[in-house]
Amino acid sequence: MRRRFLPLLLLPTLWSCSTSDSNPIIDFGEGEGITYRQGNNVPTGPRDYTDWTTDATWNKQERALFADANLDLNGPQRPELIAYTTAYPNPTWSGQASWAIGPRTGSASGGPFTVRAVLVNRQYRAMLRIAPQALVVSGLTYALDYTKAGLEPRELYRLYYLVTDASGLVYKGHGDVKVE
Repeated sequence: MRRRFLPLLLLPTLWSCSTSDSNPIIDFGEGEGITYRQGNNVPTGPRDYTDWTTDATWNKQERALFADANLDLNGPQRPELIAYTTAYPNPTWSGQASWAIGPRTGSASGGPFTVRAVLVNRQYRAMLRIAPQALVVSGLTYALDYTKAGLEPRELYRLYYLVTDASGLVYKGHGDVKVE
């Protein structure tokens, strides 16, 4: 009798797998899913330790965001060459924020570095693309206009970033942001 019901019990599991493959949704993790920072970039409140650091591997949807980079996005990285990356304020009440990224000074990097980024919604739909830019020694700060990008209040979004140089992949990661 149990054997007849086993296939029926497995159907929801199989169905959810095929749904997630065809309609992927970002998992922002436990808690509030963001790292809180004030407008002057000072930490405040909860921290998401998976944000604003290097990611080891990216799934198919994440790699597709940077398909034009023409390199192995799951290849080896050199995270010691990047000192920081952060977005602030987070969350923002004004719809404006800054995203900053900087190289580690004094490292034998070989640069120059190129940085690009994509801000996506839960379904990996690009809301804002940051075209490739040179990462200078003093770092790069990019003004994010969430209102202009069409972000909805009280919703989480993810900023994926990619740093490359002439030899390939240097650093990749993500950080989650919120507009209040």
